[in-house]
Amino acid sequence: MGRYFPFDDTGINFFGTTLVIKEMQNHANGIDGGGSGLNVWDGSLLLARYLERRPELVRNKSVLELGSGCGLVGLSSGIIGAYKVVMTDLKYALPLMLENVKRNESSWRGIDKGSKTIECKECDWFRPPPISELFSNNNGPDVILVADCVWLAPLIAPLLRTLETYTDDSTTVIITYQQRGKDAHEEFWEGIHHMFDVVAVDTETTVGLAKPDVFHVLECKKIST
Repeated sequence: MGRYFPFDDTGINFFGTTLVIKEMQNHANGIDGGGSGLNVWDGSLLLARYLERRPELVRNKSVLELGSGCGLVGLSSGIIGAYKVVMTDLKYALPLMLENVKRNESSWRGIDKGSKTIECKECDWFRPPPISELFSNNNGPDVILVADCVWLAPLIAPLLRTLETYTDDSTTVIITYQQRGKDAHEEFWEGIHHMFDVVAVDTETTVGLAKPDVFHVLECKKIST
């Protein structure tokens, strides 16, 4: 189908700067050490553009991204003003992610030369590391971002367990994805509503960002027990 949201790997205009995200050919099937993390997907472009219109969601906050892939969303958060970003994915995706962090360093650091950090770390949803390995202060993130990670049914339960592990009552979780398979969507939809208070955002009404109905934007807060 191609991309719905415009993307150019030589650079896209984003929040007053140029963001350059390089891709590579993907391999394997998304499980067991390989997959879709080497390309920029529409769900990532949607989340980046949504944050661009609502910078208060990440500005001056600590951000954890799950399934970061090439790093578009995490880098976008840094450009917008997040003071600490930890991008995560499987080991195979980290070299390209790191390249993109270095490639865009002048953009995400901006005028805050020494006060921002963007780190790339391994996180396998089947064996998620303790939060102390991702955030040295052990306080966890203010915001968790997940873009276009709802596509394979076997990954839904591990993703939900990882979200549950890393969230508390103060964490905001923002999720975007393109609905592809019925089984994966329904399992995710039931699971995320069981764990969180979920707001499905109408982006066109709220921020003037048009999207097809198969794309979802969710803002979630953990249900207090």
